[in-house]
Amino acid sequence: MSEATLKRLGAVLAVAIVLWAVLALARHVRADTASRFTLPRVDTAAIDTITLQKPGDSVTLARAARGRWTVNAHPADSARVSDLLRVLADTSSWGELAAESRQSYAGLGVGSDSGQRVRVMSHGKVLLDITTGKRTSDANGIYLRRGTDSAVYALHGANVGDPFSRTVDDWRDKRIASIAPDSVVTAEVHRGSASYTVRRAKAGWTIDAGPAADSSSVANWLVSFQNLSASGFATPAQADSAHFGKPRAAITIRGKGTVPLLSLAFDSTAGGVWARADSGGPVYRVDTWQLGQLVPVESTLKAKKKP
Repeated sequence: MSEATLKRLGAVLAVAIVLWAVLALARHVRADTASRFTLPRVDTAAIDTITLQKPGDSVTLARAARGRWTVNAHPADSARVSDLLRVLADTSSWGELAAESRQSYAGLGVGSDSGQRVRVMSHGKVLLDITTGKRTSDANGIYLRRGTDSAVYALHGANVGDPFSRTVDDWRDKRIASIAPDSVVTAEVHRGSASYTVRRAKAGWTIDAGPAADSSSVANWLVSFQNLSASGFATPAQADSAHFGKPRAAITIRGKGTVPLLSLAFDSTAGGVWARADSGGPVYRVDTWQLGQLVPVESTLKAKKKP
């Protein structure tokens, strides 16, 4: 074999080796890319709408005036919305390929009839479109797939799955009142046919402008309104069954102004204990034990006689 032929064969072999190396690297990069997943970077300040839709439940979070958020037109819990925005902005979250077959959708909860479609929008533009499913086995992650992709990933991160497992009521703002005890001047309590008024006096508190109230008991009572939250909300049927025209109990708390700081009416049905402002608005569910705490029997606030 001539020297020229050997050189040509050597050149062909070198080219083949280079092509093999390039193809191997490309296959490795493609495989590595397919097995990894991170949420795309989202400018959370630009988000104006987030929808979470699954069979039987539809949640629409919308940015309102002054940075507030609503959920299905109700005031939303700002802390819980912040949790979701934090997950969307968390670049430390990471995921790996969990499955590629559509037959795995039902088991992982990411099918059209089992998953939750999450769409993040900014002025009509879709920033993120994913379908979320069940929690991973370690409970620290969540299964998801992107758009129409068939691949399913397990996304991991701090509390990454929590915001995607909430119902409409979980997103709603459950705060009923936030009253500083020092701002209270009078509190009018009605329990059935009985009623009394607690008033702030120079030396403490009085009941119906007569006997002194126990200052410690009144202070503990008023703390209940400092951060008063509901446990949930009435359904339309439950709200209709509650009667606030002649409530089982009621309380009106006043400060120095003419407008009450709080005016709540309570009623109880087979479905629970309900509270609503005199002016209307949401019908809140409150725990049974809260009714006695918020609208106490008069004797529990009276000063104890010294032996």
